[in-house]
Amino acid sequence: MKAQKQAAEFKHKYNLKVINSAILCETLTAQGYTVIEFNSINNEPNVASLIEALGLQDQIAHSKYFTYQNDKYRLVFLHEDLNDEERTVVLAHEEGHIWINHLTENSILGNDVVQEHEANEFAHYLLKDKLGKIKRRKIISLVCVLVISIGIVAGIAIKLNYDKVVYTDDLYRTATGTKYHLRDCMYLENKTDVYRLTKEEFDSGEYEPCEACKPDER
Repeated sequence: MKAQKQAAEFKHKYNLKVINSAILCETLTAQGYTVIEFNSINNEPNVASLIEALGLQDQIAHSKYFTYQNDKYRLVFLHEDLNDEERTVVLAHEEGHIWINHLTENSILGNDVVQEHEANEFAHYLLKDKLGKIKRRKIISLVCVLVISIGIVAGIAIKLNYDKVVYTDDLYRTATGTKYHLRDCMYLENKTDVYRLTKEEFDSGEYEPCEACKPDER
C-alpha cells in the first residue's frame, strides 16, 4: 500500500482533482522540471543543441521518453508521437520516479527493477480514479512498449549525474554506515538503504571492511 499512500500524498500536495497530461506537465514544472518534446530524426535547433550538449543521442534514438537530471538540469523528454493517453501514463510513471526520489539515489545491483515496479504502482494509483479503464497491466504494458531499446529495463532510460561513476565489483554500504560489506553480509539483511560502493568511495578511505563478512579476504 506504500505506492497508494505516495500517490495520495502527491495529489494532496498539488491539490489535484483532475489528472491528465497537461496537469502532470504543470506539476513537473512546479517541481523545477522542463518537459521537452523531441523526435528521433529532426528536432528544433534549440532542442537538437541541448541533446548534443548533454550527450543524449543514444536515449533519443532508443526511447520514447526519459528523464535527465544533474546539478544543473531537470528535464523530462517526451517523443512527439505519443498520444494523450500514452503521455498521461508516461508522465505519471516519471513522476513516480521523481516523487519517490529515485533520481537522487545511487544505482545498486537489481535496484532498477524495483524502482520500475514502484513507479508503475505509483502511476496505477495516481491514474486509477481518473482513468479507471487503464488497469495496472495496461500501464505496465504501455510503459514497456514505449521503449524500443533492448537493454533498457522495464521502460525507462533514466540518465543521472551518476553516469560516469565506477562501482566496485561486489561491495556495498548502507546510507549511514562507515563499513563496506559483501552483499550477503548479515548486517545487510532486511536493510532497504543498501547501496553499491563506488570506486571513489572505496579509494577515499572513509569506509572500512566489515569484521563479520570480511570482504577484503574474499
